[in-house]
Amino acid sequence: MLTAVWTVLGILKIAGLVFLGIVGLLLVLLMLVLLVPIRYCLQASFDGSPKGQAGIHWFCHCFSVGAKYEEKLVLWVRVLGIRVFRLEKSFGKAEKAASGDEKEQRAAKEDRHPVDGFPEQKQPARESAAKIPVSSATETKEERAAEPETEDKAKEPDATEGKKHKKISGRNKKKGKKKGKKIRGFSFRRIYDKLKKKLLRLWKRLLELKEKKERLVAFINDPANRRTYYLLKQQLKQLCKHILPRKISGQVRFGFEDPARTGQILTYISPFYALYAKGLEIKPVFGESVMEGEVRVRGKIRIGTVLALAVRMLFDKNFRALVKKLMKA
Repeated sequence: MLTAVWTVLGILKIAGLVFLGIVGLLLVLLMLVLLVPIRYCLQASFDGSPKGQAGIHWFCHCFSVGAKYEEKLVLWVRVLGIRVFRLEKSFGKAEKAASGDEKEQRAAKEDRHPVDGFPEQKQPARESAAKIPVSSATETKEERAAEPETEDKAKEPDATEGKKHKKISGRNKKKGKKKGKKIRGFSFRRIYDKLKKKLLRLWKRLLELKEKKERLVAFINDPANRRTYYLLKQQLKQLCKHILPRKISGQVRFGFEDPARTGQILTYISPFYALYAKGLEIKPVFGESVMEGEVRVRGKIRIGTVLALAVRMLFDKNFRALVKKLMKA
């Protein structure tokens, strides 16, 4: 009896240890997914032709995805250093050359087998002319002689139909003139009705705009909505700061023949000066069409940080209520 109890307890102990080991392994994997960052890098250069390479890797390249472009695009996926997927696609001249070869092959096949896979069989003209019977030639002469009579008979009803068509068109014109007179008639009643309808529509639109304005003012003045707005603004700032690249380096030299266009590009870039000022050097060239340089970008994204920011927003009751209203609308 005691031996049976001890055996059952031993089995339960082993099962418990196995269960704890599985739970611990899952927790370790979860912590790795949440805390180990996903790193990304990008390198691009332009000197007559564009070239670039981008990649994403996680946990010491245990899982990595990459892409490279140099006259053709190459994509790959690797797990534990083993390539699982690879795709190559050519662009530009190589693609055009391939399409030209395919067209030439299709044209050659059509020349060999023009109809249903069988070559055309040309019959001599003499045989076709000899096969025409003599009776058909005599019949055609008789038909040609009989055609003028039938044409004369056909012309007579056409003339009568033309007279009838003229009479009908004259009646339609008279009716059209009468209707035009009725439409062109001036009446104060019609003008008054049209103005009344337009003014009523305008008044309804003004009332709708007034209601929307009152709702918007009430929504902004609500203290709960203000707290939600500031919280959302803060979380979005932290999210952008976390996602945006940490290191940007390289040199870029660009310019256009029109100096004004070069100035416009500089104005568009200026708001992001704080991001690239430390490592990236931009050299504008005025009055000359130039585009060359090299850029390197590195950054990382931690899934745990992104989830923490999202959960903090979901804990706000007012934010959940606003999301429900938007989903219903």
